[in-house]
Amino acid sequence: MSKPLFTTGAGTDRRCIYEHPLNERIRLFLRLEWLFLHNRDLSQVSGTGALHARIGHLLDLGILLQRGDIRKEILREFERVQLTWSQLRALPHLDPKRLDRLLAEFSQKTRALLDPQERVGEGLKNCELLNLIKSKAVLPGGATDFDVPAYGRFIQLEPTARQATLDAWYGELAPIESAIHFYLKLLRESADFTDRVAPNGGFEQDLTPLATMSLIRIALDPGCAYFPEVSANRHRLFIRFLTQPNLCERPTAVKTAVHWQIQHCQI
Repeated sequence: MSKPLFTTGAGTDRRCIYEHPLNERIRLFLRLEWLFLHNRDLSQVSGTGALHARIGHLLDLGILLQRGDIRKEILREFERVQLTWSQLRALPHLDPKRLDRLLAEFSQKTRALLDPQERVGEGLKNCELLNLIKSKAVLPGGATDFDVPAYGRFIQLEPTARQATLDAWYGELAPIESAIHFYLKLLRESADFTDRVAPNGGFEQDLTPLATMSLIRIALDPGCAYFPEVSANRHRLFIRFLTQPNLCERPTAVKTAVHWQIQHCQI
């Protein structure tokens, strides 16, 4: 599914942006970013509801991190980008100082991921309290204070103590969060938006010339009542715009012309 988020451009310009990853690596990076961003928002909120949600996101991050060696995935991608960009120095109109800054930041992120003193989630795997909560969380409403008394004790700690513990747990994942934030920021800045029109609410594009593209971003005016449904692979892109006046009913296809913008991202 496409992931919507709001961005603010120059002045008061606002666009509703939908993102669609074109490979599993970017899909994984976006899922991790989504959880990290939610944690950042919830860390500013007090109360047990925010506490419980932060722990839920932490457990979700743990599940994603266990599906493969995330550090190796990031390092492999960083190595590819650094090698490619190092070969661009001879190109005209290239800002060598900016290139050097970006390559230096790639190197700094790489060192942080390789630092043997960085546990990068290892401690979370062996945390008894988190494992207890995780075992009960498979049931709707299962991770409660009466299901896990140790969790009940944690909930009743002083808010500052709970916050410090959660911050320390998330801190183990800081190198991954920083690397993914840096990479996705560069990816989103790698291309400009171009105007498009979907004559009857639908759009199709041959992606073969853009075979290395890894992320598509679709921008609509914030007051627009439409949203895109995206289907894509390495060769073809299909978009149809839908509207859903009643959120309890199925969305319907738009049959009129839709003006929108697209961004083809790759680094």
